[in-house]
Amino acid sequence: MKRMTRLVCLLLVTLLLFGCASEGTNIQPTTPDSSGVASDIQPETAAKTEAALAEIAKLGQSPDDNYRTFYEIFVYSFCDSNGDGIGDLNGVTSKLDYLQELGITGIWFMPIHPSQSYHKYDVRDYYEIDPDYGTLEDFDAMMAACEERGINVIIDLVVNHTGNDNAWFTTAVDYLKTLPSGAEPNAEECKYIDYYFFSRESAPGWHAIEGTEWYYEGQFSPHMPDLNLASEAVKAEITDVMQFWIDRGVSGFRLDAAKEFYSGNIPANVEVLNWIQTTATSLKEDCYLVAEVWEAFGAVTQYYESGITSLFDFPFGNSNGKIPDVLRNAGNAKTVSSYATALQKANEAYSAANPDYIDAPFLSNHDVGRIAGFVARDENKMKLAGAMNIFMSGSCFIYYGEEIGMLGSGNDPSKRAPMYWNAERDNGTTNPPPECELPEEYPLGSLAEQAGNDASLYNYYRQAIAIRNAMPVISHGDTTAETALNVNAISAQRKTWEDQECIILMNINTVAAQVDLSAYADWNMVASLSADGGEITMDGTQLSLPAFGTAILVPAA
Repeated sequence: MKRMTRLVCLLLVTLLLFGCASEGTNIQPTTPDSSGVASDIQPETAAKTEAALAEIAKLGQSPDDNYRTFYEIFVYSFCDSNGDGIGDLNGVTSKLDYLQELGITGIWFMPIHPSQSYHKYDVRDYYEIDPDYGTLEDFDAMMAACEERGINVIIDLVVNHTGNDNAWFTTAVDYLKTLPSGAEPNAEECKYIDYYFFSRESAPGWHAIEGTEWYYEGQFSPHMPDLNLASEAVKAEITDVMQFWIDRGVSGFRLDAAKEFYSGNIPANVEVLNWIQTTATSLKEDCYLVAEVWEAFGAVTQYYESGITSLFDFPFGNSNGKIPDVLRNAGNAKTVSSYATALQKANEAYSAANPDYIDAPFLSNHDVGRIAGFVARDENKMKLAGAMNIFMSGSCFIYYGEEIGMLGSGNDPSKRAPMYWNAERDNGTTNPPPECELPEEYPLGSLAEQAGNDASLYNYYRQAIAIRNAMPVISHGDTTAETALNVNAISAQRKTWEDQECIILMNINTVAAQVDLSAYADWNMVASLSADGGEITMDGTQLSLPAFGTAILVPAA
């Protein structure tokens, strides 16, 4: 118990430095500079804030592994450094201090390769950076800056399809155009003919090649021809692409559209994921892979049989996931108690399918509406949603702008709107696609406005992430429902990892609650989060939790 004793003592010191342990952690606000980035600490609070963060850093309990706090960035919309109105890699580099202050330890980049679209999921060249975003030299400089800050980087690896302007595809098409009518293509004459699916027969999702009798498969779009992932030549290309970016310092890859490799065929998709996982870890032993499998719980469990490190936990995130459902039904004891039970069920099922799995929880991403809309713009629910995500085991993912309550729904560009650094909107992307619908204002204000408000969503996120990073039992722990405490509208989960334990209690209700901890007399509250500013206290065996309040207990030394 030596590690836990040290953890308790240092966290108690940290809480005292923040001000009052009964009020939970309370990272002091920062003052935004002219760019809207929270950077300079207010003089009257700098000493307490820096001392508190220093004490957290001394814990030394967060292993340098693939359990990370990731931040998803759409470069196009994040920060423009050269005045062309489009975000770029140098803009990202300029905001790394912000991400470090937020507590981020990993970045997931949506595609950064040359592409004919603004979203860049139709890759033209897997070995280059899109000119709108910068150069390979800019990427290398950014990677060096990330390494200095202990931030791992993963990039989107789009292998379900390419762009129809990719040289692999255009070469194959040009070859088909040279064939006499009725002649069969020969991979010895053009190896790229086997990279894609070509046929003289049309079918749904197949597209004509002008001037020929041939069609090609592109289920998502005619601009996105599907790759033949059974081709050994294609596998060799994917291996080379992974090696190229690993050599440039990336820690791993996010696999786009993994359930569409062979649409409707889970066994075939599992086989492909197994190959990618095996290949990636042969190139880099600790290569981190997280796959997009937009499916229900049962299917996600099946996909873990591939041995893939992580799968995005769609059963808990997104508009119809468990977290939004529980928050929409706040105060309903049955629904609230089901949350911890669902966490336990997922942990048991996923670990049975893959004992080495790392969960990948998230609330929203670039394909779905933002969490603010899921909870009807209720700030307290947004805060608790953030904590529910951040305190799940695994590598949690935060979508850029989620920490300040950005809105976004409807068409894809509107879900990927410019980061709201300041009210003037002059430091992010100023040239979004014309179909991007921007609200006149966001209900919680810009980062610049929130940074100086201790009760803001932004500062709540800082607090939650700081707790997660200080207590590795939160990210690494196996989760079980603490049945005795799952009463009324209290959700209680126990986490265990190595010799550490904690219990996370959440009052998922619009009114305050008293929790009887008589059976937990040898446990201490070491951290707490108040959504509405109400005081969180532990008086003997009575825990007082305000609406949407959270408390974390650990065994006494």
